[in-house]
Amino acid sequence: MNTGFLVVKAGIHATLQDTGRFGFQHLGVTTGGALDAASALWANRLLDNAPECAVIEITAGGTELEVQTQTMIAVTGGDLNLTVNGRPQAPWRSFWVRQGDRLKFGYPRYGFRAYVAVQSGFNVPSVLGSVSTVKRERLGGLHGEGSPLADGDFLPCKHLAKEGLARQIPEQYLPDCQGDLVLDLIPGYQQQSFSKQAWSQVWNQSFELSTDSDSMGARLKGDAIEVPAGQLWSEGIAYGAVQVPGDGQPIILLTQRQTLGGYPKLGTILPLSGYALAQRQPGTKLRFRPMTLTSAQQQMRRFLRFFGL
Repeated sequence: MNTGFLVVKAGIHATLQDTGRFGFQHLGVTTGGALDAASALWANRLLDNAPECAVIEITAGGTELEVQTQTMIAVTGGDLNLTVNGRPQAPWRSFWVRQGDRLKFGYPRYGFRAYVAVQSGFNVPSVLGSVSTVKRERLGGLHGEGSPLADGDFLPCKHLAKEGLARQIPEQYLPDCQGDLVLDLIPGYQQQSFSKQAWSQVWNQSFELSTDSDSMGARLKGDAIEVPAGQLWSEGIAYGAVQVPGDGQPIILLTQRQTLGGYPKLGTILPLSGYALAQRQPGTKLRFRPMTLTSAQQQMRRFLRFFGL
């Protein structure tokens, strides 16, 4: 008998994600992975799972799951008004579910993406070492060809004989998933090619997160930034690179970014800022502040060490 979760309603956009697909960017294959990696890692940590276990990433809500086993699950990220059998369930905790339970994710109360992990992970085959769903490249996901979850999909997982220990993260340690956001920017790439006026705009003006944003890039709207003249060779694109195309509107490249690009770039944002950005809804006001490479490295080392990465 198969045990797992039935997708009753896929909602607006739900996918399987993990820590990403590495070692293939030279072939044009992007990394993919959870947009809010911090929340995904916390979901697995609450269950003592390995950090790379696949999770469900639910964007903007509307997803409904039926439990067809018994197991421990953890839900983190934004508060998408989750109910279990009609009863409200707060995020950032693990809890026991049984055969027939219904999990319904409504629309965001705060934040924009929720993450669902299951004890021992979902039993889904990996493609190029990862389950992460990348629709553009037709890789990963439940069926291995990059499709988001659909009504009627079945996500197999292990059946647990007895209930585990429920856990929750203390409120004082919860990340801020709402409100205006300041992004830490490490200048780099073509930083010297941008004028003083352009940099003044970068540091002093407010941008708005566009509705055109997606897993490939967060598109910002504001007063146009002057773009350096001349042509650039295409070059490798790091996570969080802030490119400025001809219209002067910055694009922050995220987990499903292209592997090469030839637009001038201001630098890259701190990955922790990118994870916070993944929880912001379109229309959110954003600002940049400068960060040194040394400070960024120190913060990321602490973060990765904490999660055993």
